[in-house]
Amino acid sequence: MANKPNLSKDGQFIDFKASESLPTTAKKFRQSPEIQGFYSFVYDNGLQREAYEILTRIMQRRKAQKAQETAAALAAVQAEARARAEAKAAAKAEAKAAKLAAREAARAAAQAEKQRLAEERAKERLRLQDLRTKEKARIAADKAKAREKALAAKEKARERALEAKAKAKAKAQEMAEKKKEQARLAKVKANEAKEAARAKAQAAKEAAREKALAAKEKAREKAEAAKEKAREAAEKKRELAQAKKDKIAKMKAEKAKAKAAALAMKKKGQVKAKAKPKVVKKKKR
Repeated sequence: MANKPNLSKDGQFIDFKASESLPTTAKKFRQSPEIQGFYSFVYDNGLQREAYEILTRIMQRRKAQKAQETAAALAAVQAEARARAEAKAAAKAEAKAAKLAAREAARAAAQAEKQRLAEERAKERLRLQDLRTKEKARIAADKAKAREKALAAKEKARERALEAKAKAKAKAQEMAEKKKEQARLAKVKANEAKEAARAKAQAAKEAAREKALAAKEKAREKAEAAKEKAREAAEKKRELAQAKKDKIAKMKAEKAKAKAAALAMKKKGQVKAKAKPKVVKKKKR
């Protein structure tokens, strides 16, 4: 029973003996005699559930302890961060106050500079206003002169326009008369062309009618000639057919005649064969 653990005197606890050499790997830890003895004790006594509950409580207690330690460390870190933030906020407030003081001083200096610039601008504005007044007076005088000159030029242009309008009207009337005459001449010419075209069309129509009659007569003659030619061809074809028929009949008659002669010759040969005496050959001894 070397693998069984050593119990305490009252039998409620396991008396573990620390090994001189600590296991360095998980495999060596599982193979250590203490762990093997523990597993043997649990399985031999059917204490798997109790061992699981005990180990679970130990793990929960250790997790809770670790969580408390983590929370304490986090609280310390947060307190330190809070202290740093407060110090940073104090430094920021001091810097802001210094910045505000510098800004206020700069604002006062800017206000004084603005006042000085405003006075200078007012003086410049008055000077420019005086110059503008003088320039306006000069421009008004120039405009009056330009207006008088423009009115004179306008009157002169109006007179020239009226003269040009009268000339254009006279020219337009002359052009209208000329166009009217041209239109009349064009109308007369068109009527003459129309009459010539009508006469030409009538002549062409008459020529076409005569040509059609000539073509019709020619076609009739051609049809008669074709009809006569067809009749002659039919007659010739009929004669050829009759000649062929007569030739075939003649050939048939000659063939029949030859056949009759052949039959007659055959009968004559058979009669001669019957009349010929029979020769008896003598046997040699």
